[in-house]
Amino acid sequence: MERMHRSRVLMILRGGLQLAALSAWRMLRSRQTLVNALLMAFALLAAAAWSMRHERTVVQFVQEVFLPLYVSFFLPIFSLCYASGGVAGERQEQTLVYLLATPLPRPVIYLAKFAAAFLLVSVWNLAGFAALGRLAGPAGWESFQRFWPAVAWSSLAYTCLFHLFSVLLQRATIVSLGYALILETLLGNMPGIIKRVAISYYTQCLVFDAGQGVGLGPAGGRDPALFLPISGDTSRLVLACGSGLLFAIGWWAFCRSEYA
Repeated sequence: MERMHRSRVLMILRGGLQLAALSAWRMLRSRQTLVNALLMAFALLAAAAWSMRHERTVVQFVQEVFLPLYVSFFLPIFSLCYASGGVAGERQEQTLVYLLATPLPRPVIYLAKFAAAFLLVSVWNLAGFAALGRLAGPAGWESFQRFWPAVAWSSLAYTCLFHLFSVLLQRATIVSLGYALILETLLGNMPGIIKRVAISYYTQCLVFDAGQGVGLGPAGGRDPALFLPISGDTSRLVLACGSGLLFAIGWWAFCRSEYA
């Protein structure tokens, strides 16, 4: 009896890993990768043009390239291209019912889909930031070494949020795009506490916290009374708790929903 239980657990584990690998490969071969590649090319061209002027500093790179372009726009767009299509893509292609008919339990299916999306989002966002830093010169590369954890935390939060949209909404990509363009780009740069609904706000707080050694912070480029920053530890706590809550809601909704 114990051997049969162990065999079933191993079978489910192998099935989950295979589903995660297959899902990641399918998303990597999709048109979302082409969209991300075109956007990344634009970002790299902007970084290369920015670096042509000599004597650039980390503070300049962050305030002129990293925060206004990469954090506020490209990071959420790159993330939604993969994270919002996990379950919604299967539903649109009418393959979700067949996937649910397999011996894999729903929690394993959800976890495999999430793992595939998180892997692609994290690798793409961090690799893109690394390439951006390399093209931007010494200031850009030092910025990557200092601020890559902020990008990693943001990647986790965006994956949890957009994957939840994928579970709840059939047109998850459109809703995710609206969130990225309105909440992240518009509200995330507004004065006051309203910006705290945007993940990019906490990313910026992490960047300011990690950049204190080079003189980076709201006082160096933003009015603290308008930006109202919080500490890096608090930002990490909010992103961790928020990501966990979004993941749990998505897991619960996927396991309880009826799909036809």
